[in-house]
Amino acid sequence: MSEVIVIGGGIIGMLTARELHNAGVDVLVIERGPLGGESSWAGGGIISPLYPWRYSRSVNQLAEISKTIYPGLAQQLQDESGVDCELITSGLLFTSLEEQQQAENWAREWSVELQTVTDAQHIHEIEPQVSTAIETGLWLPDIMQIRNPKLVKAMKGSFDAVGIKYLEHTPVDGLVIEAGVIKGVNTASDTFTADKVIIASGAWSSGFIKGERNVAVEPVKGQMIMFRGEPGLIRRMVLSSGHYIIPRKDGRVLAGSTLERTGFDKTVTDVATVELRRAALEIIPALGDMEIERQWAGLRPGTEQGIPYICMHPEIDGLYINAGHYRNGVVLGAASVRLMAEMVLGQKPSIDPSPYALDAEH
Repeated sequence: MSEVIVIGGGIIGMLTARELHNAGVDVLVIERGPLGGESSWAGGGIISPLYPWRYSRSVNQLAEISKTIYPGLAQQLQDESGVDCELITSGLLFTSLEEQQQAENWAREWSVELQTVTDAQHIHEIEPQVSTAIETGLWLPDIMQIRNPKLVKAMKGSFDAVGIKYLEHTPVDGLVIEAGVIKGVNTASDTFTADKVIIASGAWSSGFIKGERNVAVEPVKGQMIMFRGEPGLIRRMVLSSGHYIIPRKDGRVLAGSTLERTGFDKTVTDVATVELRRAALEIIPALGDMEIERQWAGLRPGTEQGIPYICMHPEIDGLYINAGHYRNGVVLGAASVRLMAEMVLGQKPSIDPSPYALDAEH
């Protein structure tokens, strides 16, 4: 028997388990596939919502807390696992001034450095490879990125190093509930008991609770492509009309992404390849000389407002939810697991938990 079972071994589930383990809790993670095998490894790893001023205060609050956590977390994971998560401050350049006032208001509220760029020379000093058609923009020099597959690998290495228990390729078939109290979970081959259970299954999180008090999360497919380039050729993350460019340390460049409501279908399409390549070349023409090395798709856990559920279930004692982070699992994750752990441990929450409740607007 474990004290806590975490259903889901993505970034949210793994970070939750690690937070609780560090507080002395005996945790078991149960994952339907390999650890970090779904949207966790598939994302871009920008440590910021793409357009943060479009999001509610509840989302930005988690994002800003997470930004302060990641440098120390990445170093701890490297010390424990030997894996470099490639957390780097590459900055984020927006190629439009259409939302300048909203962006400036947001930056002032959250004490984020934001520069308004109104001449092409300054734009190209920031990122020399950006298209000459781009002459104005908003520049956030302190935005970090982390390499998702490396983060997943480091997390798993940390689990092995510090002794956090996990089961891979073990789908949870249902919850064990007696008289309104959680007792554990059922899999195809066994029943695992625990005092508390946390649902952290991303796009699959709505499948465990029956009735109206369920988790309103739906899968939203995102396709991405990766170019193979030379290290240092492109230095900055660039965002234009919803499409982004993310250069990695080894010269690879991610271009994304699509937003598709196609259920649990993760099929990649030629249409998406063409669209993503076209948009990428409009931002960085030099990508036209690079081969597309890979294309993939992930399923984001979508909610209406992009606000995650971080809460106790109001009707099932001992059941908790940490899911629905939509496009911001990485950037919101470090802060959301801190709040989740405070709830599980019976501590006073460090931030107001009400926006993340099951009955709140998401």
